[in-house]
Amino acid sequence: MFTRKHTPLLVLVLSVIAFSACQPTSKAQITQLPDGGLDVIGTDTFAALKGGSSNAVQLEIIDVADKPFAKAWRVTGLQPVEQPYSSQLSADNVLAISKDDTMIVQFWARSTSSQAAQTEFVFEQNTDPYDKSVGIGVRLTPQWVLYSVPFKAVQDYPVGTGAARFRLGYNNQSFELGGVILKNYAKTKTVNELPFSGIGYVGRELDAAWRSAADARIDQIRKTNLRVNLKDSNGKPIQNATIKLEMQRHAFPFGTAVDAEKLLATSQDSAKYKATILELFNRVVLENDLKWPVWECCRKTQALEAIKLFTANNISVRGHNLIWPCDANYCLPDDVPALFSDTTKLKARIDAHLVDILGATKGTLVEWDVVNEPSANKRLAKVVGEDEMVNWYKRAKELDGNTKLFINDYGNLGEGNLDVEFKRIIKRLLELGAPIEGIGLQAHFGLQLTPPEELNSRLDAFGTFGLPLAITEFDVNTSNEPLQADYLRDFLTIAFANKNVSSFLMWGFWEGQHWLPDAAMYRKDWSIKPNGQVFKDLVFKTWWTNSTGASDATGNFETRGFYGDYKITATLGSRTVTKTVKLEPNSIIFDLILP
Repeated sequence: MFTRKHTPLLVLVLSVIAFSACQPTSKAQITQLPDGGLDVIGTDTFAALKGGSSNAVQLEIIDVADKPFAKAWRVTGLQPVEQPYSSQLSADNVLAISKDDTMIVQFWARSTSSQAAQTEFVFEQNTDPYDKSVGIGVRLTPQWVLYSVPFKAVQDYPVGTGAARFRLGYNNQSFELGGVILKNYAKTKTVNELPFSGIGYVGRELDAAWRSAADARIDQIRKTNLRVNLKDSNGKPIQNATIKLEMQRHAFPFGTAVDAEKLLATSQDSAKYKATILELFNRVVLENDLKWPVWECCRKTQALEAIKLFTANNISVRGHNLIWPCDANYCLPDDVPALFSDTTKLKARIDAHLVDILGATKGTLVEWDVVNEPSANKRLAKVVGEDEMVNWYKRAKELDGNTKLFINDYGNLGEGNLDVEFKRIIKRLLELGAPIEGIGLQAHFGLQLTPPEELNSRLDAFGTFGLPLAITEFDVNTSNEPLQADYLRDFLTIAFANKNVSSFLMWGFWEGQHWLPDAAMYRKDWSIKPNGQVFKDLVFKTWWTNSTGASDATGNFETRGFYGDYKITATLGSRTVTKTVKLEPNSIIFDLILP
């Protein structure tokens, strides 16, 4: 209950948008699935998948030549629909599926419109809460491309309870879709033993043009020139001393979500969990412990103890979250919905919560997500009105004036389609005087991998509000480890290279304590995955400054470094002096006296 992050409505957040620059796949390639797979929706998938035309989407059946399939659907978007899943092709499973069964979907698709076209395949529970085993969104090219994605079933799907679906509800586009295969290999194959193709993103290549521009921005906004001025006790410059500059800690926050219970336990895994956090991160967010129902029912003491531990270790803590107005029972305490008929009592209940939690945590957190996911979750807004959020922000600022107040949401970086609504809400609340001091952008990806240059444009668009942008909940949920690692590399590079981005946090790092285990950087046995190595290499090598040189005739040593904490050591013969300093924009000259 406590580890689930999202409501059932988050269809696009858990989906995967893929881009393919591949050439059309040969007929032979589509038949390379190993023996033993059983058809999930029947052998004739074209007949099984049902859908129909509407005033928003036109669906036609066409003949196809020179492909491993003779019929395909042509889908034409005529006008906007509320969500892509408002129009879809769908078929229920005729084969029982067990949790952790290895499955694979293959399909062919191409764009037939002058502009970009997309669709999305999901396999999900066909009733609320629509739990998904996979979501594959594809940005289509004019050529036929074969998309092949293996995945694991996240739960049991008895016959008739699961659904294979293609989302069709996208406006002003047309595309063709055919050759669908959906098979279950149960436990006879692993995901890595089945073909994976057609999935990627523009700009993944190592010589992509965006990389040099991003590196230049990083050098400009995350580094500065500095000077060490070395003198003796009489104030005379010392020449030819060895000056060593050793970075100790980044100023930029690189962090993760953590679980207080796991952190504070006494098991061997908990000890490793704690040690890894202290080694890798300089900011954390408590994953569930500060959420309203969890705080009140069971985790208050643990949450405060975890905050105390991190503070003692100079690790800053985000607060997540004060109010999450979703429909699920893990968002609001059980007694709150009963107050919906009496807004006076409801407002008093909310205020009492703010007084309680902000009083207990005052002065210990750097940021608070005051409202979480308001774009899709309007349960409270429907009762008290959207503008009531302004009062929540003002009250939070009254109760804890030093903690920065954020608004946090998902589906804004190309992994969903809520950015327009989120921007509208931010603009509205700011106009009404809400003291919003930062924007939290979740970044939950499957294979819905927004190209780096588009990411930068989206960040710039949110940057026009003039507020810090925090990447609050990054993960890439796929078993394809090379692709996962590459996207972490590229997403983190774009974020670090954008002047508006103030921090980067992932939503967990260890498979044993992660809401999406495949997204972790460390496996259950604590072996590091490729994405974990990418993170370490970027943060502690590529973006890390260690520099050594000699003082000149004026006693100066000049270099350039990333903002952060440093140890400076000056040595001449047997004489040595060490100083710990912070390299900040307004502190770039450091005086050392060598006795």
